[in-house]
Amino acid sequence: MLQADDEQAELLLSADELARLRAHCKANLSALVTGATPNYYVTGCSDGTVAGVGLCLHTEEGQRATFSKFSLRPGLPLQATVFALLENAARWCAQRIPNHALPDVHVDLVVFADPAMHGNLMDPDWRGLDPATRAILATEGKRSAWLFDAKATDEQLGKRAAELLQSRLPTAGNLFSVAYLSSADEMAHANVPQPQRGSDDRPAAVAGTFYPADVDAMRAEVEALLADAPETKRVCSAVMVPHAGWKYSGHIAGAVFKQIEIPETVIVLSPKHTPHGVDWAVAPHTRWQIPGGSIAADPVLAKQLADAIEGLELDAAAHAREHGIEVELPLIAALQPDTRIVGITMGAGNYESCQRFAEGLSQVISAMDTPPLLVVSSDLNHYATDEENRRLDELALAALETLDPLSLYQTVVGKGISMCGILPCVTVVETLRRLERVTRVERIAYATSADVSHDPIRVVGYAGVLLQ
Repeated sequence: MLQADDEQAELLLSADELARLRAHCKANLSALVTGATPNYYVTGCSDGTVAGVGLCLHTEEGQRATFSKFSLRPGLPLQATVFALLENAARWCAQRIPNHALPDVHVDLVVFADPAMHGNLMDPDWRGLDPATRAILATEGKRSAWLFDAKATDEQLGKRAAELLQSRLPTAGNLFSVAYLSSADEMAHANVPQPQRGSDDRPAAVAGTFYPADVDAMRAEVEALLADAPETKRVCSAVMVPHAGWKYSGHIAGAVFKQIEIPETVIVLSPKHTPHGVDWAVAPHTRWQIPGGSIAADPVLAKQLADAIEGLELDAAAHAREHGIEVELPLIAALQPDTRIVGITMGAGNYESCQRFAEGLSQVISAMDTPPLLVVSSDLNHYATDEENRRLDELALAALETLDPLSLYQTVVGKGISMCGILPCVTVVETLRRLERVTRVERIAYATSADVSHDPIRVVGYAGVLLQ
């Protein structure tokens, strides 16, 4: 059924042209899968600029796949985009559909145009949206979701879009509508990262950049960073250490780790620095590789955390290139080679999501025989002058010392302090508060990158902190 009135259809292409494009998709799909020569272009059919195209395949057995591409500005060439989506669809069919069953694959096509902004997912502005003629497109970072259903209300579409998007921060989720012309009554699709199992071993990814890749050089630097360790170790519930290259902040991380007793389990919470993988990811691996050796992970505990914390998923992709955890591993391994390390990355979120995370984390920890050490991997403010950076860092550290997670969050966010690990830090403070395992904060060391680079114009701050 063609879901568009005459005005909208004129804006996109005619109903007859859409039907011809759809038939073209069906024929080309078989050609691409079987190795025949496809037709790249439908003559006599519109080939203007559109905002997006969606292609949906489904079989009587229930197999379904949707492929789509959007560019609200400057737009996409219609027929070239349709063919590119068909190539993706053909690869999907080749892996799942036998050639003799290709004629039975049902193909639906939708074309989008005329984008309009409708605010964000938290506070949408539905003026001008008619679900009979316009689809919803929601975006948040690398995530996107689109849907249309002429029978739904605008609010129903918005709610379903947020669910498809799996939004962590609705105020950051942009909401658009686009005119659509479709061969189907309704469609919905989300481009959301899916968790990856990965291999048992997580390879060292940033050795040679953040710290030495050469085994002897790395061990020598570790020995220097951990020199003059006190004989009596201190028991801490958590620590905060920086994660820049060892050249800049390794001495601060070393100053923290060499003072404390490292238990049999360590949970490192780091901000997510890469676009890969899911937003909240716990590493599923069994071992962490470092130059010249490895250190054990704890996949059983990782699974327990993923089960207990809403939105946390076992995902290797998010950890594949993440440095925030890896740079701490050689130091921990040198001090306590038998410990097991669980690594967690946190992407988008807000204070409320930190609260939910802490609720699940505290429940898991309370059931453990021996509580783990929680490690917040975080630098402080980024890229102000040295003087301004030190001022902002002092505000953040003073807020941390209150042990009030809301005050810490509001200070960092409200003052525009670019502390990359604010979400892990707030989560850990709230977790310890719930467990009644923290009463004081002690600063161990502080520096900025200017201490090494001698460039006071654009610096990063680093602090080492004990939470006892």
